[in-house]
Amino acid sequence: FCLSRGLGDVYKRQKNICILILVCMSIKVGAQTSTFSHADSLLAKGKYRLALANLKSIDTLQDISTYKVGNIYASIDDYKNAIVFYKKSLEHTQSSKVQLSLAKAFHKVKKYKDAINIYETFLETNADNLLITYQLGKLYFSVNNLKKATEIFKILSEEDVTNPNYHYQLGLIAARKGDGNAMLDNFLNAYEVDKTHIKTVYQLAKTFALIRKKDSSNLFIEKGLHLDSLHINLNKLKINELYRDEKYNEAISRLKMLDSLSPNDLYNKKMLGRSYFNIDSLNLAEANFKIAKIIDKEDFKILTYLGHIYKAKKDSRKAMVSYLRATKVGAKERSEEYFSLATIYLERKEYSIAIKLLKKAVDENIRKHKIKYQLAITSDSFYKDKKIAYNLYEGYLMLFEEKDKDCLLYTSPSPRDRQK
Repeated sequence: FCLSRGLGDVYKRQKNICILILVCMSIKVGAQTSTFSHADSLLAKGKYRLALANLKSIDTLQDISTYKVGNIYASIDDYKNAIVFYKKSLEHTQSSKVQLSLAKAFHKVKKYKDAINIYETFLETNADNLLITYQLGKLYFSVNNLKKATEIFKILSEEDVTNPNYHYQLGLIAARKGDGNAMLDNFLNAYEVDKTHIKTVYQLAKTFALIRKKDSSNLFIEKGLHLDSLHINLNKLKINELYRDEKYNEAISRLKMLDSLSPNDLYNKKMLGRSYFNIDSLNLAEANFKIAKIIDKEDFKILTYLGHIYKAKKDSRKAMVSYLRATKVGAKERSEEYFSLATIYLERKEYSIAIKLLKKAVDENIRKHKIKYQLAITSDSFYKDKKIAYNLYEGYLMLFEEKDKDCLLYTSPSPRDRQK
């Protein structure tokens, strides 16, 4: 009886201890849940650092707390830390919600293959999830797996005929393949699905501009600007059109608007400089090109334009320095720079230096007919041996007989006169 009673007391004590442990755990979980609510409240007020501190203090329910921490980091575009905490969450519980968040973070930091692996695994058991399928298609495009990307977007375009993005993506794929017809067809298909899809409208405007279909390009530029008057790239297309049509004041007005949206953008500064130069506002042109030079020190064409400005201002020394620097900085074809430098020496009647520079200009680009013609007439004036000029004229005629009718009035009176 005593033994039985003793065992009963032990059992009761153990039972009470278990109950006490369960109560304590319940209280702790309740406290952690309260902490989650408090963290959510802080985050709603934008106090994300305090929310992070609260969540990181939790030592239970790690799968939830670390997932919430990952979400906060993702919300402030700190995807590196978001990835760390999503992985910690997955160490406790395998959750598709956390896995998809991790895939999105991998996408953001351009770890495309890691994101692809997660999406592919997810779609093995969730093949009807069109949202994840769409994201996977874009990732395939990012890693240049155009075959798989095409397959996905074709399927999606059949599954959902109301979404223009699938045709749009197919247009981008065709562009990357260099298939102009397929690119244009897909962009037009996207436009037919949704005539307000601004990305498609821009691509159509740009494509028609590239293939020199001016009327079609203008049509889509105007449609796009009607949808979004502040669209940066559509405004740039419009400015290019105005500049080509020599409507410099209209171009300047639009450029000023763009400049207010994107201060110190290289395109804006260069086009403002060029437009002001063409209406003889040389000081404003100079000011904009100087800013452009600070933005991009490697763009030698900025130095070339500054040379033109100084030459127009009759400051031949500054013009010469700018042209010379452009020939040194430039890694691409520099015929304009050598030719412009040569014209200054011609004005100074330093013909031997001018001829050397004109020869360099021809070497840079033999197809520039006016440079080759200038070399011929300068040589004609400078050299006593007229065979030199004769050979240059002959070479010029062989290349440009059909192109430059004005110059031919001087170079091609008759075979006999040319031989004289």
